Amino acid sequence: MDSTVTLRSRSAQTLGVVMVVVSVAGLVSSVVDGLDTMLRFGAPLALFGVAGWGAFWQPHVEVSDGGVRVANTLRTIDVPWPAIESVDGRYGLRLTTAYGRVDAWGAAAPAGRQRARQQESPAARAVIDRLERLRASGHLDDPRLERPAPHTVWHRPLVLALGVLALASLVLPLLA
Repeated sequence: MDSTVTLRSRSAQTLGVVMVVVSVAGLVSSVVDGLDTMLRFGAPLALFGVAGWGAFWQPHVEVSDGGVRVANTLRTIDVPWPAIESVDGRYGLRLTTAYGRVDAWGAAAPAGRQRARQQESPAARAVIDRLERLRASGHLDDPRLERPAPHTVWHRPLVLALGVLALASLVLPLLA
C-alpha cells in the first residue's frame, strides 16, 4: 500500500491568503470607521475573504490506494480507480471517468514551457503513476464500479456562507 499524497496549487493558495488578508484589513478598517461603513462594506469584504478561502485555499487533490479525491470549491468528488479511463494533466488535472469528466480546481497546471513540452501537471503525474502501478500489479484487471455515480459531498457550510454574505451585501447597504 502506498501512502496518500495530497497536492495543492501553491500559487492559488497564495492568492487565497492575499484575499483573506485584504478582507480582514478591510473589515478592521470599516469597524474603525463606524457602523455606517460597516453596514455598507462589511458583508462584501467578508464575502471576498470567504470566497478567497473557498476558491483558492481549500481545493486539493488526494491520491490514495482507494482512488482520487478531488476537492473543488463547492464539492468533493471521490473517484475510484476502476472508474478512471484517462488522465489529462496539460492544464492541471482532468479525469475522464465512467461517470463523466472530473476537473480538479486545486491542481497546479504546468508552466508554459512545461506545457509546450507536453509535460503533465504534478497531480496528473501522481494519478498516472499510481494508476499504472495498480494496473501492473493486477488490481484493475476486472474493474467493477460499486456505484452508478461517484460519491459526492457538497460543501454546504461554504455554500450557505457565500449565499448569506451575497444576500447581506445587497441588503445591508440599503440600511446604511
